[in-house]
Amino acid sequence: MQSLIEAWKSREEYFELTASLMQRKPAAFTGLPVLPRAALAAALFQDLPFPMLVLTATEDEAMSFTENLRPFLGEAAQHFPVLELLPFEVYAHNIELVAARVSVLSALARGEKLLVVACVNSVTRRLAPPEAFLRHHLRLRRGDVIEPRDLALKLADMGYERVPLTEIPGSFSQRGSIVDVFPIAALRPLRLEFFDDEIDSVRFFDPAEQRSLEDADIAFLPPARELPVDVAARERARRMLKGEYDKSWASLHAQSKKNLEKTYGPLLEYLPEGVWDNAMEALTGYFYPSAYSIIWATVWCCCPNRTASAVSRRMRKRKENCVTSICCRTDACCLLFIITSSPMKSCTKPLPSAGC
Repeated sequence: MQSLIEAWKSREEYFELTASLMQRKPAAFTGLPVLPRAALAAALFQDLPFPMLVLTATEDEAMSFTENLRPFLGEAAQHFPVLELLPFEVYAHNIELVAARVSVLSALARGEKLLVVACVNSVTRRLAPPEAFLRHHLRLRRGDVIEPRDLALKLADMGYERVPLTEIPGSFSQRGSIVDVFPIAALRPLRLEFFDDEIDSVRFFDPAEQRSLEDADIAFLPPARELPVDVAARERARRMLKGEYDKSWASLHAQSKKNLEKTYGPLLEYLPEGVWDNAMEALTGYFYPSAYSIIWATVWCCCPNRTASAVSRRMRKRKENCVTSICCRTDACCLLFIITSSPMKSCTKPLPSAGC
């Protein structure tokens, strides 16, 4: 496979393409079959100093292109799946899809260089700002000092669900001086045993038998959802929602007031109590007024008509500015590299008004 990459790197057109992209200029190519497209993307990823985003028109294309990239790049090529539901419809997330998305966001937020493949529908959701998302990561070792109660509160802010028994990813439980937690993207859960406020041991355990296993070097805990929130974010969202609620209430008739109270009344009660409801994802802009998308639209490499049109339709429909990526380092840039099987031509307009 490396020979295919080297074949691209020996071509004069490749040097012109990389030079254009390094200068943040748009570039385009047409007529490439699937394997040469994957080889070109892999070559660019190896030579360019920033993460890349491959954007496709459909989820099937995104999954297929990820599989074509894996022989070239291995785990550096990651699929960012679509959740298939709009933010205000998120009531039954698939744990595997959430884990896959959180894993990608976590890696990018920590500065890892990835080639992310996504379809248009999967990148239009607004996300917590990179620095806020990064704050909701924990690395715990034996000897670290933290109160078990404080750890439980932190895990709840990170999106972990408190349960009587930890058996599935994204959940945790506390029994006296023992805190069990199942990281959202992990294969096995972790058991942290405390002596007073000091972590005495970190071990894996069997979720079926609840039996402790071998020691773990570290407990790495990323957020369990895309929208982790702390006390400050909840209070900000409560104030903004209450202001909009009161403003709307004064201008509504009786039935509309009942509907308003039924929809948003519970959320106003949950926010100060720290209770999470999946309907709160509709309040992303209240939790984080500077909410982001995974897209960092600074470079357009290839722009097929139907993919650009799909981006434009989605952004106009949602009326959200998707103009920056979860990549949080100031010296990082995410190359927007759009791939489908349809003919391509250059495009210079940035999101959200993408068009050729």
